[in-house]
Amino acid sequence: MALSVLAKRSFNGSCHCGFIQYTAAFPPTDLPVASKCNCTICLKQGYTAIRISPEDFELISPSSKSQIKNYQMKSKDINKYFCDKCGIHCWSDGKYEYQGENHEFFTINILTLDQPQPGLDVSKFKIVYTDGRNDAFEMRDQPFLGGML
Repeated sequence: MALSVLAKRSFNGSCHCGFIQYTAAFPPTDLPVASKCNCTICLKQGYTAIRISPEDFELISPSSKSQIKNYQMKSKDINKYFCDKCGIHCWSDGKYEYQGENHEFFTINILTLDQPQPGLDVSKFKIVYTDGRNDAFEMRDQPFLGGML
């Protein structure tokens, strides 16, 4: 028997003031999973991430990503896109090395998904935790040192 593949569905997201507006497509599930990292930038931002394909993200407003601020840490490998008007970080992309392999990623901050929205309840997301502070990215059900529930 073949496993059924859930169709992706588009959801709207935005920063607090509405300058940044986007749609993100991902399959709705009964138990969606998001992750919290204990690295200093994710922790201080309160960033709660889900990974999606960059092709499943569409920036609606502003008309160009060049109009959005990008915070890069000293390695310049990770981009944290945020609104310079209200300060909200909406998405991140970049690359990192883990266990000798290079990985690319694209995440959205689920806290920027507009609520309420039919078919999406961010309170239903199961939260898992990663130890980005020590560059150890396996996931577990409890926060790592310095992390938060």
